[in-house]
Amino acid sequence: MITRDELKRIFRLLRKHEDLLITAYLENSGVVDEAEEDIRAVESLISSRLLWRPDDSEAVRLTRELSGLFERILRDPRRLTVDADIGGVINNIENNINRYKDALRSGSRDDVNHYQGQVERLVDDLRCSLLDSSGHLWQKINSEFGYVTSLDLKIKENEVVLKQAKRLNDSLELIKVPEMDEMAGSDPHLRRYLHRWLLASVELCRRETVDAMHKLNELLFEYRKQQRLGCLIDAFYRRYQSSPGYIPLDYTEMGEIPSVFNQVTPVSLTGQPDIIDPQQELVLTEIITGLRKEHVAIEEPEVLELIGVQPVEPPIEILLSPLRQAVENFYLMAVDADQPLSAVDYRPSDDIESDIELWLYAIIARYNNMDESERILFEMTYQESTDPVFSGRLLVHDVSIRLRLDGDVVLNTRD
Repeated sequence: MITRDELKRIFRLLRKHEDLLITAYLENSGVVDEAEEDIRAVESLISSRLLWRPDDSEAVRLTRELSGLFERILRDPRRLTVDADIGGVINNIENNINRYKDALRSGSRDDVNHYQGQVERLVDDLRCSLLDSSGHLWQKINSEFGYVTSLDLKIKENEVVLKQAKRLNDSLELIKVPEMDEMAGSDPHLRRYLHRWLLASVELCRRETVDAMHKLNELLFEYRKQQRLGCLIDAFYRRYQSSPGYIPLDYTEMGEIPSVFNQVTPVSLTGQPDIIDPQQELVLTEIITGLRKEHVAIEEPEVLELIGVQPVEPPIEILLSPLRQAVENFYLMAVDADQPLSAVDYRPSDDIESDIELWLYAIIARYNNMDESERILFEMTYQESTDPVFSGRLLVHDVSIRLRLDGDVVLNTRD
C-alpha cells in the first residue's frame, strides 16, 4: 500500500531535480544529458521510475507517465495525441457494472462499494479523456500548427489531426444512449455516472469534434491554396535563376491573351443617381429640362345622349347563412337588452352550429369586422382563465356583449 512518506519522497525528488527534468522535456525531447548531470541523481530518478533507460547503449529518457503528465498539464501542442480507444474502455465499464449488479444481488456491501468506485473511476477517466481529446484538437487548431515552419509540414500535420478527429468522431458512435439506459437500469448511482457524467460529455465532445473537423478542412484548403501560389512563385524564381536575361512577353500586345492572364471577369458599368449628394440635383434638373416635351392633346367632352331613367327597383334581398343570421340576431338582442348578454347562454341550436368554439369565434369576428362608428356602440368582455401549461396564454370560456350608452360615446344625430 502506498504511504504518505513515499509520496513525499517523490515530490522531494521532483523539486530537487526540477532543472534536469525541465531541460529534458523542453529542450532534448525527453532525453537526459548524462554528461552534465550527476550519475547518482540519474540513478535515483531511475529507481523511482521517473526516468528509464531503454537499453544499456541508449540514453536515459523521461518515463511515459511523467511526459504524459507534463503534456496534459501544459497542453503542449507539439506532443498532444488523441486517444480514440473508447471501445475497450466501454467494455471494461460494462464488466464492472455486471460485477456491481452481481454484488448487489449477493448482498456483499464491501464488493458493492468496490465495484461502484471502479465504475465511477472508469467513467470519470473516460469523460476526462474525451474532453481532453477534443481540447487537444482545438489546441492544435488555434496554434495553426505554429510549432512547424514549413508549409508542407503544416499540411501533413493538418491531415494527421484531421484523421484523429475523424477517428474520434467514429469512436463516439460506440457510446449509444439505449445501451447506457440498459446498463444503468433504475440504479441511481449508475444513472448519475452514465447519463449525467458520460452522455453529457459525449455530446459536448461530439459537437467540438465536428466543429474541429470543419475548421481543419478550412485550414487545409487555405494551406493548399498557399502551397499552389508558392509553387507558382518558385517556378518563376527558378526560371529567372536558370535564365538571368529572361523577360516575360507583354501579353497586352498579343492577339489572344493566354488564359493564365485572362482571369478577371469584366465589370458591368452601371450608373445610379446619388440622391444624398445635393450637387447632382442641378445636373439631374438640366437633364430633365432638356428632355423633349410632348404636348398632350386636350380631349373635348363628348355630348352625352339623353338616356331614359328607369324607375327605381326595390333592392334585392340577400339571404344570409344561418350562422351569420344568428350572430346578427344576437347583436340585435344586445341592443334591446338592459344588461350584458352571454354568448354561451344565447348560443343557437345544434342545427345551426353545434361547436361552441366556432360560435364564440363568430361573435368575436363580427365585433372585429364592424366599422369604427358601429363598434363604438358595443362593449365586449371576455370570461377567460390562464392556461395551466403555457404561461402567458389565456383560455376564453365566454363572451359578453352589451350596448354602451354611457358618456364615452357621442351619437351624432340629425333631425
